[in-house]
Amino acid sequence: MLEIYFSASKLPGHLRSGPSGPYLDGFAAALERQGYSAGTAARYLRAAAHLGHVVARQEAMPSDIDLAVFSEHLCTCRCPRAMGGRRNHHTIFGARLFRQHLVEIGVCQSAAAASQRAEPCLVAHFKVWLRKHRGASDPTIKLYARDAAHLIAALGDDPERWEPAAIRSFFLDRASHRGNGTVEKLTTSLRAFLRYLAVTGRCRAGLADVVPGFASWRLADLPRYLAAEQVNRLIAACDGGVVARRRDRAIVLLLVRLGLRAGDVAQLRLDDIEWETGSLRVSGKSRYEVRLPLPQDVGDAIADYLACRPSTCPSDHVFLRNIAPFRPFRNGDGISSLVKRLMQRAGIVAPVKGAHVLRHTAATEMLRHGVPLEKIGLVLRHRGIDTTARYAKADVTLLKQIAQPWPEVL
Repeated sequence: MLEIYFSASKLPGHLRSGPSGPYLDGFAAALERQGYSAGTAARYLRAAAHLGHVVARQEAMPSDIDLAVFSEHLCTCRCPRAMGGRRNHHTIFGARLFRQHLVEIGVCQSAAAASQRAEPCLVAHFKVWLRKHRGASDPTIKLYARDAAHLIAALGDDPERWEPAAIRSFFLDRASHRGNGTVEKLTTSLRAFLRYLAVTGRCRAGLADVVPGFASWRLADLPRYLAAEQVNRLIAACDGGVVARRRDRAIVLLLVRLGLRAGDVAQLRLDDIEWETGSLRVSGKSRYEVRLPLPQDVGDAIADYLACRPSTCPSDHVFLRNIAPFRPFRNGDGISSLVKRLMQRAGIVAPVKGAHVLRHTAATEMLRHGVPLEKIGLVLRHRGIDTTARYAKADVTLLKQIAQPWPEVL
């Protein structure tokens, strides 16, 4: 397999004779399946061979690969046959991919498995409960589990002995050097964990009330959204026939027309699109599933992308990364980053960048066209009308007509 990437007749044999040699042909085949170009694959194979020599020099086995040690080695690398394999993007990323390949074939242990073994039993059970009974998403579970683990590390692994003053002190200490958004999430995660412990009989009831509430006034600010002219420029930034532009156009239209969350777009599957009925099945927070009408321009954009979507990935996710490996977006962060790049390309200056501003834009646009708040809430999948009512403030001109004058100070 190495011969297709290296023209020099002796080089494949030299690579196979190194510590990484037994795994390089399989790694090369994996790179080919994932759609990497020949030049990129050759660089990654050199990095894998380089990594093997560094591991052998440390008198370690391939199963004990430490990428941090390899990164430090690259800073002062003087290996005679590194051949461009010193510290650069291809070397670091190629070594990471090689270790991932070794994990997949059972030579190395994944970092997730190692950390899972070190995870407290209470946190592991809490994660199962969140997924099974609350329908929480993986990012939410990861966040809640992290905060729960920190609480256990600070107060001990016996919740029956936790004191309210200790819990409050832990919260105040962590909140003192964090931003408002992080503190709000910390409040929610700690209360959820303490309620779980109380329900399962592992701690006294009422400890969740010890966590202080964070001062936050609902509906205190105006929704942030893009103007119609900015939306048109954003869509125009996706014009073009290449695969990336077609994908970006379909994603932007889904966000703007239907107000989907970034995570909804990242998790959208091929079976969720019902072409016969012209509808889209969306499953969002807490597994709350709805069917939304699929506008004609959105459907056309998705079909246009699917016609040239990379075929090397067998995933049933609608949207894939545009560079090898052609995999689905892991979560909504990739979608938000995509929107940020498009806004920069379109020259759009907005106070908020990312996919969520397009959700606000969709809601305010529906409101301008006279759609009742109840129907807007159904499209956005809000659980309560209070959340949707925030968008009623988007029409500032109408609000000025009903605003009362500020009383004179006598």
